[in-house]
Amino acid sequence: MALVTLVASGVIGFIVGFITCRVLKVSWDVKMAATDTIMTVAVSIGTAFAFAAIAMVRGPFDPGIGWIFLIASGSVVIRHIVRSKRHKAI
Repeated sequence: MALVTLVASGVIGFIVGFITCRVLKVSWDVKMAATDTIMTVAVSIGTAFAFAAIAMVRGPFDPGIGWIFLIASGSVVIRHIVRSKRHKAI
C-alpha cells in the first residue's frame, strides 16, 4: 500500500508541476519533471512520518491520505512560484 501511495504521489507531483508551469508561463522540461516527482515523493514521506509522530503523541489520529497529497503537491506549487519570481527579478 505504501508503494502505491508513493507512486500516486509522484504522478500527482508530475501533473501539478506541469499545470503550475503552464499557468506561470515558465519552461518545463524532463529535469524539472523529475525534480517535481522526486520532491513530491520525498515530501509525502516526510509528511507521513510527521503525521505518525503526531499520532504517537496525541493518540488515534487519521488525517487521511488526501492531506499528505495536498501538502506534497503544495510544495511543488510553492517551488515553482518562488522559481518564477526569482527569474522575473533577474
